[in-house]
Amino acid sequence: MLTNEQGSHELALGDNVPDSDAEFLAQYYTLNPQAPWRLSLDVESGCYRIEQILSEPATEMAQTLKMAKPSKRAKQSALSLTLDFRAGHYQHRHIHPSKEPLIQAVKIKKKLPERIIDATPGVLKDSLMLAGRGVHIIAIERNPILFVMVRQALARLPDCPNIDYYFGDACDLLAQYEAPLIYLDPMYPPRANSKKGAQVKKDMQVLHHIIGADSDAGTLFTVARAQRARIVVKRPNYADPIADETPSFVSQTGTTRFDVYLPAVVKPTP
Repeated sequence: MLTNEQGSHELALGDNVPDSDAEFLAQYYTLNPQAPWRLSLDVESGCYRIEQILSEPATEMAQTLKMAKPSKRAKQSALSLTLDFRAGHYQHRHIHPSKEPLIQAVKIKKKLPERIIDATPGVLKDSLMLAGRGVHIIAIERNPILFVMVRQALARLPDCPNIDYYFGDACDLLAQYEAPLIYLDPMYPPRANSKKGAQVKKDMQVLHHIIGADSDAGTLFTVARAQRARIVVKRPNYADPIADETPSFVSQTGTTRFDVYLPAVVKPTP
C-alpha cells in the first residue's frame, strides 16, 4: 500500500490536484514530493493518473542497462494508471450488450436485480457494466486514492450512470443499505508455486501497490452474510472458496468462477 522503506504511507501530488482532494488524501497519507508514487490530473482527459516515480539511482541504472545487452530482467519500467471511463474497455462494456458471465451470475430467478451493492468496486469496471444494463449500483470504496480517482472519472462522464458512490469501509457501512444482492470481488490471492506473476497486467500491478492484498476479505464476507442477501463472489479457479465456505452453487467461466451464496435462512424463535 504505497509504503516507503520505513513502512509509512506516502504519496506525492501533482500541482494540479484540487485543494479539496489534497486535504482529503492528507488524512490518510503523508504527502511527500519525493514519494515513489504520484497522483496528478491528466491534462488531456481531466482524469486522475497514478504513476510510479523511479528514483535517480534506478533511473541511472536503467540508462546503464540500455547500453548493455538487453534482457527480460532489464526491461522493468515505471507503472502508471489513468482512470477514464469514456474510453477503452470501460466504454465498450458499458455500451455493447455482449455475453457477460457476471450478468448470468447475478440474476435472481432469471432477472437482473434492481439494486446491487458492490462492496469491493475497485476501478468500477463491473459496476459500470451492470449500471449500463439498468441495475442501480451502490458502490462502497475504502481506499482513498481509488475513491478520488473513480469519483473524478465519474464526474467526467457526459451521462451520469446509475451508481451511488460512497467512501468508507463496507464492513461498517453494509448495514446502512439494502439490496437483494451483494457483489464481492476482492484481490485474487497469489497462485502457489507459479511463475505466472510476471504476466499480471500493468493496471493490476498498480492496483496491487495501491490496495494491497485484501487480507480481510473473509471478514467482509462474514459481514455480508449477516445482511440476509444473496452474495456473489468472484474468484480465480485455483483459489478456495472465500472464508472456506462452500457456495450454494457456482457459475463457471474460463479461468474465473462466481461463487453464489443464497441468503442465510433465519429460523424463527419458538
